[in-house]
Amino acid sequence: MRLGFRAGGISGMIGDQEWEEGLAARSQQAREAWRAAVKRVIRRTLVFLGVFGVVAALASPAPYIIEMPGPTFNALATMDGRDIITIEGAKTYAGEGNFDVLTVQTRGGPESLPSWIEVFWAQLSSENEVVEYSKIYPAGVTKEEQQAETTQMMLDSQRDAVAVALRNQGYKVDSVVAIDSIKKDGPSFSKLKVDDQILSVNGVEVKWYEDITNVIADSGGNAVDIKVLRGKQEKTVSIKPVLDTDGKYRVGIFVGYRYEFPINVKIDLGDVTGPSGGLMFSLSIIDLLSPGALNGGKYVAGTGTIAPDGSVGPIGGIRLKMIAAKKAGAEYFIGPMTNCDEMVGNVPAGMKARAVETIEDALDFLSDIRDGTPISPTLNCPATK
Repeated sequence: MRLGFRAGGISGMIGDQEWEEGLAARSQQAREAWRAAVKRVIRRTLVFLGVFGVVAALASPAPYIIEMPGPTFNALATMDGRDIITIEGAKTYAGEGNFDVLTVQTRGGPESLPSWIEVFWAQLSSENEVVEYSKIYPAGVTKEEQQAETTQMMLDSQRDAVAVALRNQGYKVDSVVAIDSIKKDGPSFSKLKVDDQILSVNGVEVKWYEDITNVIADSGGNAVDIKVLRGKQEKTVSIKPVLDTDGKYRVGIFVGYRYEFPINVKIDLGDVTGPSGGLMFSLSIIDLLSPGALNGGKYVAGTGTIAPDGSVGPIGGIRLKMIAAKKAGAEYFIGPMTNCDEMVGNVPAGMKARAVETIEDALDFLSDIRDGTPISPTLNCPATK
């Protein structure tokens, strides 16, 4: 028996094997190339996603508020074509120079927070302050509630400023303490009403705001009896104080002074809110009621709350307000003594400043300006006197 193969058959079998081996090799190369391509795509995708993630993170909202110097307003001048201060019932004099009220503007709020990248750039500028969101908008306080509170502060500061100015000019101004607003769901809600005049707390006669807060602070959380005059009727209610977030006992009311003014003084600063314009309002009213230029015709800017007794209180953002004053062209600056720690070392070059405790201190500073008395660079602050 002969066993044999045709040459062609053998060669054909050998060719098929080589082709299959080549195909396998090419398939392996293709798979490796495909895997390499996939890896490149994955790497590029990861890089893109990483960059995108960083960008997205930087663009995401940050729990901060950015504060910066705001616009300034000369209280002796006009705003939108109307006088900022109008006086009826007394002789007035034209104001000279400037008594600028200063403001701080903000970036961010409940409806739109700044991004992390905005916060980062703000930190690099000496003309910005970055503040924790919760310090501007405390938990549980809505934007509307805060707006209402700062608006009320402006109204109270205007009334107090008028009272201080008129008393300085010799007018008799009587006052009482009354409720401006009541915290919703607070211990006084439904018991007291807006415009209730507070006569006494636990038998202590109320003439000043502190007469209320001192008694409540010492209550230890025990109920206090608050006597009010509502319309023409007296009424006494018992209210149990609660601890606020700052650890102080409160009854959830905001009070202010009500005055009987002998003349009509109106202050209109548009949408500007807050209490920090009180000092400059008082000085401006005194100037308009007095012959001559109280500021010597100079450019004076300032800030500070004003209390009915003429004391000047602390404000926020004073460093930014000094920058705003300098940019506006102010030659002189008046600020509260209680803000000395922020004023010292931050007064812009070329601007002369004085820290004051009372309206009389501010008037003394203006007298020095008029007389050309050299202004001490120490600001009159306790640590640098």
